[in-house]
Amino acid sequence: MVKVLVLGATGQQGSATARALLSSGKNAVRAYVRDASSAKAKELAALGAEIVEGGDWDKDVAALDKALAGGVEAVFFISNPSFTDFSAEVKGATNIVEAAKRAGTVNHIVYSTVAGVESYEDLPGLDANPMFRNYWVSKAKGEELVKNAGLAHYTILRPTEFMSNWTREKMAMFQVPDLVKEGVWHTAMPPSFILSEIDTDDIGRVAAAAIEAPDTFVGGPNRVLKLTGERITVADLIAQLGEATGKKLSIYTYTPEEAEEAAKKNPAVAGQLTRLAKQEGLKPLEHYGLKFNTFKEHLANHIDEVKELYKNVP
Repeated sequence: MVKVLVLGATGQQGSATARALLSSGKNAVRAYVRDASSAKAKELAALGAEIVEGGDWDKDVAALDKALAGGVEAVFFISNPSFTDFSAEVKGATNIVEAAKRAGTVNHIVYSTVAGVESYEDLPGLDANPMFRNYWVSKAKGEELVKNAGLAHYTILRPTEFMSNWTREKMAMFQVPDLVKEGVWHTAMPPSFILSEIDTDDIGRVAAAAIEAPDTFVGGPNRVLKLTGERITVADLIAQLGEATGKKLSIYTYTPEEAEEAAKKNPAVAGQLTRLAKQEGLKPLEHYGLKFNTFKEHLANHIDEVKELYKNVP
């Protein structure tokens, strides 16, 4: 049995990791949350997790030390950006790594960042927006902190776009608010553009598999894994989403001039332009023996939430 601290345990990736670890019955899970009385924290407690409260990782070092005490062997956390304090993400990663080392029992850190971080310096428009540069630099620095921690194992996960960007209210209202409200997605991407999508439940399954078998899971004892569940065109994804919701959803592709103008105010469009400019050859997908969900399967698993989200589309 592995004793695991899952930070951000009520977030998408943290919750998925905690649930995957608990489902196997092989692990003791300590879930670090802001509010132990929240519904999501109570759900994890009901599944068998030990709930501990703590503040922001970049500030609450005492809570991190307390959470890591008592024989914790593995830690899971994500790259957690701040759009108000550009130093917060690296401070948080530093505090977690240092606290793990102080604990004296931790031998494995699992850190989830983002696909593309390995070549971020080649991204078009990297210096056009300080926030955009900081997003990538902070994740690269976080990876280096984990790799250089000197522990027996590290696992770095680099997931592609979350399927929940289209199906979870908080994410969709940032990424595709016009699609949710009006049924039309205004985007720099043409309908034929191929998206790389991952279900956050599958991120959790990979994290759990690495924690349970750090020496033998893919690339052990240390590994860096890109996570993509399915490649799907923009047109096909919107069609599947429309079929699931029973709504007529469509795409409006900006002209190059419109996209450049929209990107000045909308970071989501700026990200789309970067993806368009940095298309690479598509390597075969690797599911690491776990069989990841397709977008259609993801929709089926969240159908009530999806229908509720898009209910006001005309």
